[in-house]
Amino acid sequence: SEQLFVEMADVMAAEGWRDAGYEFVCIDDCWMAPTRDEHGRLQADPKRFPSGIRKLADYVHSKGLKLGIYSDVGNKTCAGFPGSYNYYDLDAQTFASWGVDLLKFDGCNSGTLELLAEGYRHMSLALNKTGRSIVYSCEWPFYLRPVQQPNYTEIKQYCNHWRNFFDVYDSWSSIKSILDWTALHQDSIVKIAGPGGWNDPDMATLLGIFVFLSQLVIGNFGLSWDQAVTQMAMWAIMAAPLFMSNDLRHISPEAKWLLQNKEVIAINQDPLGKQGYQITKDKNFQLWERPLAGRAYAVAVLNQQEIGGPQNFTFSLTFLGNGLACNPACSVRQVLPASRDWGVYSWVSSLSVEVNPTGTVLLKV
Repeated sequence: SEQLFVEMADVMAAEGWRDAGYEFVCIDDCWMAPTRDEHGRLQADPKRFPSGIRKLADYVHSKGLKLGIYSDVGNKTCAGFPGSYNYYDLDAQTFASWGVDLLKFDGCNSGTLELLAEGYRHMSLALNKTGRSIVYSCEWPFYLRPVQQPNYTEIKQYCNHWRNFFDVYDSWSSIKSILDWTALHQDSIVKIAGPGGWNDPDMATLLGIFVFLSQLVIGNFGLSWDQAVTQMAMWAIMAAPLFMSNDLRHISPEAKWLLQNKEVIAINQDPLGKQGYQITKDKNFQLWERPLAGRAYAVAVLNQQEIGGPQNFTFSLTFLGNGLACNPACSVRQVLPASRDWGVYSWVSSLSVEVNPTGTVLLKV
């Protein structure tokens, strides 16, 4: 309902979320009336959004925030509401006239793969034609993948970010499967990411709301503290758009600290815009790196072991940045699970990192 989004915008403005960089309040599926109006335009459900989307957008903008909305490339949305097929230009004009700032464009009920691709291309051009700056969030490769390898070069020409994998759930098995999939496919997806176009590991919503992390389920109930740290650290390494799927009115101080952590967000939003990747794995440990601006690197050590206590992982600093990250020396700072300086190391040094089960230690080198 509009009341939910008004309350969420209030919390984002009042409790530091906007200032930390979370700027979009996004409505997901089910916001529409079951039919278009007499002019063929989409309309909001009159009971749940009695003031209409334009009024809601104005309110969200008054809080220094932006509004995102949802539609579908097919003739019906995933939940069965009117889709944008045959209405791409009209729907883009409607969203622009309402003051919408982001469109999540789903891929249900699209018919053939040709129609799917044609629809994603058409809506991209239609949004640009409106003259309004609207972030375009696509699900194009996710719907292609079961049948053919996505052409990420083409997708990046049309979309600002694109969803690659199944919906994330509030569970460790879901987070782990996303990380495993990303590592398995990193050769095809890492190189395409950069300013203007990003890999979105997943998409999901709770309460029909996704409020800017790709979906961070931190702040709900399914992840332990170490697993929440892992999600935040690894989404920063993957340069994933940061959308939160949670209820900010009921969030623990610990989850708030993690989601608003300025050092982690700075890594996620690094201006060089390169996506990180896995460089080695050894038994239950994975070592990931992400090149950052200023010849720095973010480094994540992930312990996938699910039982027992903390374990040590030791690696040579010559592993990092093809041997260049620490040449001739580098400073190492731990960012998560808590921030502290580790000092200066020479390029032939080794680091020993203690990591909790299902946890991650995030470093900046």
